[in-house]
This record gives sequence, C-alpha cells and structure tokens, in this order.
Amino acid sequence: MQKNGKPGTGAKRRGGISMGVVDDYIKFMLFLAAIGLVYIWNSHHAERQVKTMESYRVEVKRLKSNYLLKESTLSAGTRLSEIQQIVDTIGLRTLDEPAYKIISTHN
Repeated sequence: MQKNGKPGTGAKRRGGISMGVVDDYIKFMLFLAAIGLVYIWNSHHAERQVKTMESYRVEVKRLKSNYLLKESTLSAGTRLSEIQQIVDTIGLRTLDEPAYKIISTHN
C-alpha cells in the first residue's frame, strides 16, 4: 500500500472505490448537512425576529395613540377658558387690575 498524500490511496479497495474516497465523501456530505442545518436555523431565527419586531411596532403604535389621547385630554382641561369655567362655579373671578405686591417694612 502506497501513501502519496492523495485522499483514498492508502486504504483497502472494495469494488473499485477505495475506503478513503468514501470517507472523504461522507465527511463532505456531513459538512453540507451541517451547513444546511445552520441555514435552516438562521432562517427560522430571522423569521422569529421579524415577527417580534412587528409585534413591537404594533405595541408602539398602540401606546403612542394612547399617549396622544391622554395628552389631548389633559391639555383640554388646562386651557384658560376651561379653568375660568371651573373657577366661576366656586365664585372666583379674574382680576381687572394688576395684583398688589405686599412688602414688609419690618426687618
């Protein structure tokens, strides 16, 4: 048996194909199968990430609309006309002249 560095040359021969060549083909097929499994896993992982991002996008839209609704409700209650209506019900009114500043002369 010779060993000249070529795959499949140093092993026994059966039916015209050496066992070394068969071993090399099996290793290559296992390598291709591993690459295929990684490719399938990667595509599943990417699909899962896209679904997660889409659910986050929907959640952000819902939260933004909820925020805008609450902000508009709050700002409607703080307008001057709204405040004057609320204050008028308890008997207060706006000043017609500027307010006085009280200064203490005692030190």
